[in-house]
Formats: sequence, structure tokens, C-alpha cells
Amino acid sequence: MDIWFGDDETAELCSRAANLTARWGAAGGMAVGRRLLQIEAAPTVEALRALPGGLCRDATDDTWMINVGNVAVIRFALDDRTYGAGTVRVLSVSDQPAVRIRR
Repeated sequence: MDIWFGDDETAELCSRAANLTARWGAAGGMAVGRRLLQIEAAPTVEALRALPGGLCRDATDDTWMINVGNVAVIRFALDDRTYGAGTVRVLSVSDQPAVRIRR
């Protein structure tokens, strides 16, 4: 899949290993970078589901989220209308992994 970014700040963060390392440390930065490469290498949504990190879809805004260990969560949209089939638009990479809490 081709990866595009939702804004310049996210693109700058995700496009440089030094920025990933500065934000999450050496191991965390490598993990986030590796997960982005895995997303890019996935040919289909089914392949994304096979990645570690518990891919889940947010039905309220049609975005997807995948955890990167205990480091971060990557939120993205499958954006075939704007950039063509097989395109992922990374919207954000946040510091906290998405966790479901039962109440």
C-alpha cells in the first residue's frame, strides 16, 4: 500500500528515523518505523489484520487503529478515493496505545 500523511507534522515525524527516535527513544522509534513499513508492505486489509497490534476500525469516522507495542497507536484511513486503490493515509501517531477498558 502507498502511505500518505494527513498533515505535514505527521509526515515529518514519520519520515525520519531521527524524529521517531527523538519522540519514542531508540527501541520505540524503531518499532513505530517498522510498523509503518509493515503497513506499507501489506497488499490488502486482510494482510493488515494479520499484523501484530490488534487492528481495529472506528465506525464513527471510518478510520483504523493499530497498536505499536506499548509505545504508540497509529491511526489511519484507507483512502482509495483521493490517492488511488491501495492507499493508506496516516492521520496520527499518538503516544498512548489504544486500550479497551471493560466497565
